[in-house]
Amino acid sequence: MDEIIKNVRSFLKTEGFLTERMVLKDTDSLTETGIIDSIIVLQLVDFLEKKYNIEIPMEMLTPENFDTLEGIERSITEMKQG
Repeated sequence: MDEIIKNVRSFLKTEGFLTERMVLKDTDSLTETGIIDSIIVLQLVDFLEKKYNIEIPMEMLTPENFDTLEGIERSITEMKQG
């Protein structure tokens, strides 16, 4: 499992948004499963910015980029490289 996905899962569990019993695939929609909403997305962005020392522009907060663990991983990887 990629480090970014592992860290996002850990954040969601630590904050109580994801329980041990919940099965979440890397491609599952975080909003459709009810795991995150717009407020939680902002908390997640804050966590990721601090964790990876990056600044995530608001225009990056799209369903393609932040609605799945896979999309988050791809987006953060691109930002770290670029």
